Amino acid sequence: MRLDAFLKKTHLVKRRELARELCDEGMVRVNGAPKKAAWEVKAGDELQFPLYNRLLKVRVLGLPENGAGKRDQWSFVEVLEDKRFTWDEGGGEDPSQGHPKSPTNH
Repeated sequence: MRLDAFLKKTHLVKRRELARELCDEGMVRVNGAPKKAAWEVKAGDELQFPLYNRLLKVRVLGLPENGAGKRDQWSFVEVLEDKRFTWDEGGGEDPSQGHPKSPTNH
């Protein structure tokens, strides 16, 4: 399953367009390396990405066959890290190094 579709179908990101933008800007890392939206996600992959005032790191447990219900979203990922930041802390260029950078158009 494509990375952008996985982020949307598991409700980690509200819109696929936003997921695609995060990937295109190099802010979504799979197993530590930035990946594009078309990257094929597999069970066991670790995803790290900024979203507003958070930096999420999750492990993929499985792939949804269709759109997952909001109640089922956490059955597909295990949260490894959930860092929250205040806007006063500013933003960093590299989302894996400290503060998250917000997408440009959301």
